[in-house]
Amino acid sequence: MIATMIHQLTKDATVEELEACGLGSMFTEHGKGVYPSDSSGNPFTVSYFAVTGDVLADLSEDMAAEQKARAIYENLIDLTDDEDLLGPLLWLRQREVVHFNRFKELYNYYKKQGY
Repeated sequence: MIATMIHQLTKDATVEELEACGLGSMFTEHGKGVYPSDSSGNPFTVSYFAVTGDVLADLSEDMAAEQKARAIYENLIDLTDDEDLLGPLLWLRQREVVHFNRFKELYNYYKKQGY
């Protein structure tokens, strides 16, 4: 959804507008295509995902990932007053809260079972 929002915001931008907002190097490399990267330009990679085989450790990591995503959505919400962006961002933030709560329920269940 974030990639779609970025596409919608930049699809009609001129090269000069992209350069003025700091996206000149991204345009040079990727045109107006949305290239998944962090705010520093580091490309997305699955090497950040970890699985230990320990259900409690893995669920703890899942919960942390949901909290990090929630925090990022909150930062994005703080950066805009565009209603067309706020609605989806608020929904995405709430989705992370729900995911965190479901992972926490599983964590508590498995912990109670003695895992």
